[in-house]
Amino acid sequence: MRVNWWKAVLVACCILAIAGLSQTKAGEFSQEEQVSASPPGPEGPMQGKGRFEPTPEQIEHILAEIREANPQKADELAQLREKNPDAFKMEMRNIMREQFMSRMHEQRGEQGKPFDKTQGRWQQGGPEGQPHAMPGPGDEMMREKIQEKTDEYMKCLRENFPDEAAKLEQLKRDNPEQYMRALMISGKKYGRICQAAKDDPNLAKVLKQQMELKDKRAELLRQIRATTDEKQKKTLTTELEQIVGQQFDLIVKRKQMAYEDLTKKLADLQKEVNQRKAEVEKWKGKDFKSQKVKERVTELLNEKEKFEWDN
Repeated sequence: MRVNWWKAVLVACCILAIAGLSQTKAGEFSQEEQVSASPPGPEGPMQGKGRFEPTPEQIEHILAEIREANPQKADELAQLREKNPDAFKMEMRNIMREQFMSRMHEQRGEQGKPFDKTQGRWQQGGPEGQPHAMPGPGDEMMREKIQEKTDEYMKCLRENFPDEAAKLEQLKRDNPEQYMRALMISGKKYGRICQAAKDDPNLAKVLKQQMELKDKRAELLRQIRATTDEKQKKTLTTELEQIVGQQFDLIVKRKQMAYEDLTKKLADLQKEVNQRKAEVEKWKGKDFKSQKVKERVTELLNEKEKFEWDN
């Protein structure tokens, strides 16, 4: 059996669509959006709403496997871990995801190229150089739907994050394989904002501000940890306090938006309750009952003879 390469692409795109472009609400907060002036502590297996985070033990196990097969790749990951911890964790999540999907293929008996530990990704091509199977009708329909979502997402990036859109478009032309990986990573970062831009523009503005402040916070923390000048560290710490204060203000703003949204829903629900109550009181009236009973009896008497299916 040959591996259907379209299915692999579709699964990747589905991850983007589900993780990045899911419904965003004003009252939903991830752990990343909580305010803390001190460096983040050790992270558990879950971070945010439904997002998987590899444990430290899992990370070390994967790194050991990669180092055994490809020391150079392991050194690159070690450097990334030191320079950009967030990007390193994202890369580890991608590697674990691909390992998982590779195991799924093996369990189905699909004889595609195995997961390449030396590169942290699947090998390309079918078994023994054979081409992958072409998509079936169902795959084509799903591909079109996913493509529509992807086009919608790229349009949002062009309007709100032109640099990110240009980077992805260039990567799509130069390296389609890396483009798919970059698209998933991008969707996790910007997807909620793009969805909110359609559903609630005010929320989208707040989410964008939160993301910008988070990037500034990360840069300030990097500078504070790198400097040995106590005067400069004090200045940077003051700037960090201002950034964290702004983050707090945005969290309050989102809570206010969630409260207002809930208040509106409650008012709409109360209006419906009042309408239902009035309807029940009307139906309780004797005159209304008498009228409806007579109307129904008239309908039954005037009905034409029907075929008796149950006899």
